[in-house]
Amino acid sequence: MARQVAGAWFRASKNTWYATVNGKSVSLGIRGEEHEREATKAWHKLMSAEPVVKLEPKPVPEPTTLTVKALVSAFLMDAEMRLKASTVATYRHDLEEFAATFGKLEASNITHQAITKWLHGLKVNNTTKGIRIRSVSACFGWASKNDLIGINPVRKVSKPKSQSRAEQAIILDADHAKLMAVATTDFKLVLRVLHATGCRPGEVGKITADSFDAVNAVVKLVEHKSDKTGKPRLIFLPLDICELLKAQLARFAAGSLLRSKNGVAWTGRSITQAMMRLRRKTGIQSISYGYRHSFATTALSKGVPDAHVAALLGHSSTAMLHKHYSHLTAHAGVLRDALAKVKA
Repeated sequence: MARQVAGAWFRASKNTWYATVNGKSVSLGIRGEEHEREATKAWHKLMSAEPVVKLEPKPVPEPTTLTVKALVSAFLMDAEMRLKASTVATYRHDLEEFAATFGKLEASNITHQAITKWLHGLKVNNTTKGIRIRSVSACFGWASKNDLIGINPVRKVSKPKSQSRAEQAIILDADHAKLMAVATTDFKLVLRVLHATGCRPGEVGKITADSFDAVNAVVKLVEHKSDKTGKPRLIFLPLDICELLKAQLARFAAGSLLRSKNGVAWTGRSITQAMMRLRRKTGIQSISYGYRHSFATTALSKGVPDAHVAALLGHSSTAMLHKHYSHLTAHAGVLRDALAKVKA
């Protein structure tokens, strides 16, 4: 029990001066019985000190209200640091369209029913709707992961089923000639490359002075749609296209070899927009990917092994080829040729 003494007192066993405060012994930090004066000063200092005030913990602030527009902006800023420019461009286009409808609303209040209604109201095909909803899901999924909202509402949205348009999108040689007749000088070069190589529209702008190997007639892309495989994308060039790119290399010593009239590299989106203008001028229902479909269809119809066609298109396996070009099995000529080889 603490000594009930007013003032400093000495504990011989500890060789230290103490004081009694609120019924408890408190060391004054002074050692030696001869230092009574210093102990008394320490006691006065202790007793004159202001009482310690116990602070109550501050309440945790409520999450700041986050609008859809603010969420989209935050997501795109983060995406720019993590993802490829082409991916960010797609997200930006799709999410700005989404924010045009929901921008002022609180992000945490957006329901899957509202998103479903918006999706069905888009005047685009199911394939494009699928791309749109994937962009929205990426944004809300990121927000949920970072505790900006609760559960990602897009998880409950039924995704539209995309259908392969390979057969319907084929561009016949006659149609290609009509498109070339009205295309601008710079876009004609794009159409020639698409028609001759079967490359993706988005790969056209990546054909640069550095990626073009004139000696081996090939374009080597390090960053591409399937770069997760760790392998470069090789676009093999026919002789006339190789000569075309050599001429462009002489024109542009660095950077993209295929550019619009404004000197800007073509992108998948700008090529799509240019194709839309050609459709209005010619009445031909063509899409930029139609050249890729035509390339694959022609090659398979002529008996080129599917593994070779897949490699030319930049696929890591023949799975995508079989998925999108299974309609070729309906071509009686191909089947008869195959049967003849088996029976030979």
